[in-house]
Amino acid sequence: MNRKILLAVISTFILSACNKQLDELRPHNVTNEAAQFSTPDGFSQAAIGLYPMITLGIGMESNAFGYGGIAMFLPEALGNNIHSLDLGPNMNSDAFNYINSADKDHSWTYNFWRASYFAILHANKLLDNVAKDEQNPVIIQAKAEALFIRAFVYFNLVRLYGKPYYQDAANSPAVMLITTAANGSDFKPARATVKAVYDQIISDLETAMPLFNQEKSSSYAGKMAAAALLSRVYLYMGGTFQQPEVTSNQKAVDNATAVISSNKFALSKDNDYRQYYNSNNKSNKEDIFAGNMDYGNSSISQLYAFPTQSGYTGGYYRPSSALLSLVSATDLRSAHYKVNVTPGLTKDTIASVKYMFGYAAIFSRSPFRYVRLAEVYLNRAEANVKLGKNDAALTDLNIIRTRAGLPEVTLSGQALFNEILLQRRIELAFEGHNAFDYFRNGLPMIRDYASVGSGAITITATSPKILLRIPQEEITLNPNLTQNPQ
Repeated sequence: MNRKILLAVISTFILSACNKQLDELRPHNVTNEAAQFSTPDGFSQAAIGLYPMITLGIGMESNAFGYGGIAMFLPEALGNNIHSLDLGPNMNSDAFNYINSADKDHSWTYNFWRASYFAILHANKLLDNVAKDEQNPVIIQAKAEALFIRAFVYFNLVRLYGKPYYQDAANSPAVMLITTAANGSDFKPARATVKAVYDQIISDLETAMPLFNQEKSSSYAGKMAAAALLSRVYLYMGGTFQQPEVTSNQKAVDNATAVISSNKFALSKDNDYRQYYNSNNKSNKEDIFAGNMDYGNSSISQLYAFPTQSGYTGGYYRPSSALLSLVSATDLRSAHYKVNVTPGLTKDTIASVKYMFGYAAIFSRSPFRYVRLAEVYLNRAEANVKLGKNDAALTDLNIIRTRAGLPEVTLSGQALFNEILLQRRIELAFEGHNAFDYFRNGLPMIRDYASVGSGAITITATSPKILLRIPQEEITLNPNLTQNPQ
């Protein structure tokens, strides 16, 4: 999309949500809500306007880091794939050190919460304006995309603010569940349960799937993106290896199979895989859904690498020695790391290349690869091993191993499950999965290494520290919200 058109769409859609005071100052070039949704093209533009909200973080008080950057960084910050070279307390170290401040000046929770509900608000506005008997394919497509985005945002919220699903989902508080924009000024919802939020996510995705009627690039939601995300959602509902939930794991398998058997996607191979992250998401067939940054930029790159220009700093979070020790020289994924020295911090010279595409100053144009085919294979493998289907799980595991240049293995049961999680850790490093894969399986997060400002740690899956705290400003405004404990 042309950059000027994109910015115009964003401005139009954002301003349609302005309050009465701003409405009184409405300029002639701003489309109000009634006009926005008076034509099929208006719905289509509104749907396009949702995507920058889950990349740049439109609606945040400060979007220098962006929604996509926060969503991808926090599960890594809580994990054991990185260690810190940072020299002082800030929003990034707050998560890394499991402090979980509720104060907007000390953590990312305020920005992430605001950006999430801003995107949900605009998805709801679009959905509220779709007639129940609507037949226009353009409007139906826009509806499907809005449902997908709402589900995607709620899934990110529930994973960060709600306990893992296996921990009494029906009674554990998660986040506010808001499914319409038609709420009065006194609307102050309490936190819905983890189960209620998951139920809404599934409903949105399953409703959206048959509505998609356009084939677009991986920069947009689509039927297979919804199926791929559903495979992950059901996997998160599938319990632990010791206590699996059969129905959810089978649905994870079914949705993953739908994506794989569609033959619309393919794993990158050989040198293409080595160079996989040196491209945008539109240039390969492995990406299923990604936050495209061709018309924007992200500063997540500065956390993991030092830019080529002098006068800037970066690379404060480097691959942990624990992670690097798992990647052999013959593993094609070793190409996803390179020598990259941050001035003044020369002890650790290896950096991830996953956010270095178009890296200039402190920004890059690397896409946020939210869902890709390798994950879908691993989703199916994990769900199958929990179902006791070892042969099927092993087949998918070996597809990922051999693509990486590793030999096939013959495993079953616990050993097979452990290897699947190990390959998830290596394959999906820095892509927003690390901590979640431990906690949703009831496993402790163990860092057996020290970083600047922190020592080795062990955080159990039942610790309150695994949850973000709700922004204090939101609790002040909404007394019906209860806070996560520290």
